Amino acid sequence: MTRDMRFPRHTIFILLTTLFSLFLNLSYGYRESDRRESNSSDNNTIEIGIRDVDSREIGSRDIDSRENYSRESEDTLTVSDAVRFLSKYVAIPSVSGQENEAAYWLAQQCADKGLHIEYITNSPGSVNFTASLYPLSSQKPNIVFLNHMDVVFAGDHKLWKYPPFDGVIADERVWGRGSFDNKGLAVIQIFAVEQFVDLAAKEELPFNVTVLCVSGEETGGITGSALVAKDFIERLNPMVVIGEGGSGMEDLSFLDGAGPLFGISIAEKGCMLVKLSWTSDNAGHASIAGNYASLMMINGLHKLLNAPHPIILTREAELMFSSVGKKLGGIKGKVMSKPSSKLFMSFLKQHALKNPELNEILTNKITLSTLETSKTSYNQISNVESAILDCRLLPGETPEDIINFIKNTILDSLVQISVVEQGPVPLTTEPEYFFNLLAYAIESEFEGASVVPMLLPASTDNSYFRALGVPVYGLNPMIVSPDQLKAIHSYDEFIKFVDVDRGIDVFVSFLKSALPVFDERH
Repeated sequence: MTRDMRFPRHTIFILLTTLFSLFLNLSYGYRESDRRESNSSDNNTIEIGIRDVDSREIGSRDIDSRENYSRESEDTLTVSDAVRFLSKYVAIPSVSGQENEAAYWLAQQCADKGLHIEYITNSPGSVNFTASLYPLSSQKPNIVFLNHMDVVFAGDHKLWKYPPFDGVIADERVWGRGSFDNKGLAVIQIFAVEQFVDLAAKEELPFNVTVLCVSGEETGGITGSALVAKDFIERLNPMVVIGEGGSGMEDLSFLDGAGPLFGISIAEKGCMLVKLSWTSDNAGHASIAGNYASLMMINGLHKLLNAPHPIILTREAELMFSSVGKKLGGIKGKVMSKPSSKLFMSFLKQHALKNPELNEILTNKITLSTLETSKTSYNQISNVESAILDCRLLPGETPEDIINFIKNTILDSLVQISVVEQGPVPLTTEPEYFFNLLAYAIESEFEGASVVPMLLPASTDNSYFRALGVPVYGLNPMIVSPDQLKAIHSYDEFIKFVDVDRGIDVFVSFLKSALPVFDERH
């Protein structure tokens, strides 16, 4: 299930902006926060767990001796250790299926920081490892931070401001493919957990903390999280999983300058690939063709892809809207805090079809991914035509719901429908202890911040762990800008220094506040 076809992960906040611009006639602007410099920690070397990492596995590239490419002088540029670490990590290409070099380098760096390394799988194109305060064999209840090492293709390198795999440091940003999605988040997680290595060595903490680094997320997670969740969940023993998901936006005027708005994802859309096939006995010369397979496919797809999907206010979307309404306050906030009311539903139905961002969290979605045809001469009609559809399901919707929608829309008895691939059934994590701790950590780091639960109109590796009943939250602990969102999976991807450094502070605060919770519950 290629992740390129999905709705961009962080556009949920473009959705919120659209929603309030329509409902309240408001707009937002972006103001970049002051940069903070994170505290560095001493590195410790330990014996690596199940399999030692040999530096020779990193390959011929000598990453540590590589000098950072900077467009600014060192005299005027303050760069934290975490930012420099990320620059080196981005400089190791790791397109899906080619993660090994980056994985071995990252595992060695984590080991050098004193974390216990365990390889869950280790084969070409499927390297998945954990970096933990304690060995997984301790079977301590585990807080698991999830990230993926693979990135999407960079496309034409000439269209980039800086080379996509150089990890350029310039303009208070790290530039390159994966800097935001998802290597930046990995560095934030690793540097946060590193700050507890000495404490874990001195005291027997009641829990473990693990950074889980996986392959293949951008191609559906089959070589990564799907394997981990299926065969190794007991070894991980997770109490909570925190992966990618929501972020923050600043200067949303509907909050009257109160501070940034953050969303923590508690649910996301499910994903499945559906194949539609048309077969016709008519495979003759093109000049005398009748009702042939290609024509039937075109007519069927035209009806299907132009058919509106019914508006569905899921419980998750209702919780998101109501939470924002409570933050907003006043008459307008009161209306939004009751999203199932006739007034608000009327608004949603009126604007959903005109605004794709809003429509995404209120409807299922079907996108044409691929066309397939039997090979013929140019003047010979093919008797078999197929189309692959990327289908995104709202929580509570089933594969049968999508298939029935397709059948009832196309109304063609000759079409054959089959499910090619299906991800986990979309489930929801009800906000609980860890949601509150994450929200508190965000509010502590970002003055005046508001935090709400959100439905992510996309599919990530988080779904594999939610499907097992594990509490899972999606959070990129940073404030993002519109140009940053636009660059995800596109050219000129970047992450700001401040994103990395303040993100570390958020997760450190979260882990510190988790200690008394664990003492109380265990």
